[in-house]
Order: sequence, then structure tokens, then C-alpha cells
Amino acid sequence: MSATACQQALDAVFRADPTVQAALGNPVRLVEAPVKLTAYPFAIWRRWETKPIDSSLVQSDEHIATLEVVCRQNGAEVAREAVAALASCAAAARPNAIGARIVLILPLFCDVLRSADGRSWLGLVRLKIIADRN
Repeated sequence: MSATACQQALDAVFRADPTVQAALGNPVRLVEAPVKLTAYPFAIWRRWETKPIDSSLVQSDEHIATLEVVCRQNGAEVAREAVAALASCAAAARPNAIGARIVLILPLFCDVLRSADGRSWLGLVRLKIIADRN
């Protein structure tokens, strides 16, 4: 399963989740690239790594995807809520409901930190996704 197909499947799951909607708005502000008029907080796919993990029987890919949450509110609480919502939604997702070729979705890492500009907070969610290629 390609990185694009995996991302689109996860986007659909995040957009349908009430907890993610509460944290990132309804419709969910999950953007491809930040634009000047995007309301805060929003999430953006920051990085996507893919490598083959073929076995003798199944051809699969391991995807390591990083979502970044950007918040302008004072304090880190809004970023923490958004990161928790995304990680919980990903962990609870049923791979067969998303797409028959996604085998595993596992949150690996979450972090919240002040951005370099000192005015906003960043949240990071790193996900591991195993998907069959067939």
C-alpha cells in the first residue's frame, strides 16, 4: 500500500473521529501545507518514511509517519489535547475498516514543545504503519 493511500486512509479516520474534531475543529484542520489563513490549532503531515519489510510469504512496507500539531494558544494544553486525540484515534483504528491492506497502526512517540518563535506550541505524533503491498 503506497504512502499516499495510507495517508488518505488515516486522514479519513482522523476527520471522522469526534475527539479529533473537538481538538482540531470540525471539519478537522489537517492540512498538506500551512497557509496563512489556516485557523489554529491545525495538524500537518511533516514526514513520511517508507521501507520494504518483505518476508518469504508477504510483501509489506513499514511506514513511519510524523504528524505535527501547531497551536498559537498560550500554554501547551491545547497541543497536548490534540496530540492525545490523534494518538488515541490511531491506536483505536481498526485496520480492516480503514483498508484491507493496513495490518498495523501503532503510535510510537508523542511530544509537545515550544516552537522557536516562542509564541506557539508544537505537538508531534509519530506512527508506525505496516501495510501489505498486494
